[in-house]
Amino acid sequence: MSRPRAHAHVALSAVLLLGSHAAADAGAFLGDSSRVAALAGAASARPGDAASLHTNPAGLADLTGAELAVLAQLARLEHWFARDGEAREDRSRTLGGFGLAVGARLPGPDWLRQFRFGFAFHTPAEHALRVRAPERLDEPESPFYDGRPDKLGALGALAVEVLPSLRVGVGLSVAPTLHAPSDVTYVAGRGSGPEEDVEIRLERDLRFGLAPLVGIRAQPLDALSLALVYRGENASVASGRLRVVAGGILADDPVRFRRLWSPEQFVFGAHARVSSRLSLSADLTWSRFSRMRDGYDRPLAEPFQDVLSPAAGGELAVVSGFVLRAGYALEPSPIPEQVGDTNYLGAMTHVLAVGAGHDFASSLAVPLRLDLHGRGRIDARQSARKDPARLSDADPEAPGTQVTNLGYPGFESRALLVQLGLTLTVALDAAAWEAAR
Repeated sequence: MSRPRAHAHVALSAVLLLGSHAAADAGAFLGDSSRVAALAGAASARPGDAASLHTNPAGLADLTGAELAVLAQLARLEHWFARDGEAREDRSRTLGGFGLAVGARLPGPDWLRQFRFGFAFHTPAEHALRVRAPERLDEPESPFYDGRPDKLGALGALAVEVLPSLRVGVGLSVAPTLHAPSDVTYVAGRGSGPEEDVEIRLERDLRFGLAPLVGIRAQPLDALSLALVYRGENASVASGRLRVVAGGILADDPVRFRRLWSPEQFVFGAHARVSSRLSLSADLTWSRFSRMRDGYDRPLAEPFQDVLSPAAGGELAVVSGFVLRAGYALEPSPIPEQVGDTNYLGAMTHVLAVGAGHDFASSLAVPLRLDLHGRGRIDARQSARKDPARLSDADPEAPGTQVTNLGYPGFESRALLVQLGLTLTVALDAAAWEAAR
């Protein structure tokens, strides 16, 4: 890639790495509340709170008053990639993030106060903006760990109790998009060197794409709840025209880059109260990865597969105000066998989670709840072998096939993510404080 085009490439790609699962459930990779994370995400049919908007916005209707939740997470990612016959490339890093969620009734007359609204925001600890513009599409890349942990998340939702046994919620998740036409002009001899001979003019129009979120929770029996949730695809796009002038040469090309944060999803959930102390829940999530496109917003030569992911969790009340939680989820990989040009990294993942929570209303006489969680994502080892017949020829003018693919003749990779987090939830209305006293 020429230097002027590389400069414009980087500038246009910036929006794609503005810092996907989540809540102060905002749709961010490490944005789950501790209650949801400790259940391995199996919480769509459970009663909700301010910090479960993304899990199921219908849960907002459970709020009896205003509520504020503050989240913090810390994680360590151990990730490596190794091409056959070469040393491992260490891609490990430490991750973290902070979140905030608020939920309350709408103010006004009684009919309007039947509605609850909520807002959630999550920011990565390290990057408010991360720029990465790969020059080769065969660069090893993880759709799960390379970009998503650096995504800012923001989500708004509205919910209402339609019937005593039926709650409905809708929401919108925000994704930044960028319209960025660029002009690059090269005039030899204008400056004292090649760097000063290049003039770059950039325009930037930052916009916000919106992904819909719809949730329903029904309670056909006192001890049984069922849920349906739809989450629209969340992706960022940077587009514009790249106009390059160098002497008598003019190149005027459309440019479009794309980053998928999370695919379109359909979730079916169930929650059962087995006894006064024990409750169990399960979620089944269909993720439509088959619509995924490459970084230049083109259809993939080897399409990803849709996947069905089960998750289950349980909550046990040990003593008054204190609960233990545990969960497990299986996430099949949507990545097809990497025999061609692309080198996407990822394999089937097992998610193990544990957690605990304590409500201080009885012990400290304040409407405060603290939840803690630990969660591990254990990826299976990925192994790929390239098919030379499926690889692009790096030099069609030379005899035979010239292979320069960064994954040839084969590669292996693996990832392990260990996460710790806490959520502090406090009631904001006076009635809750009086009740706690």
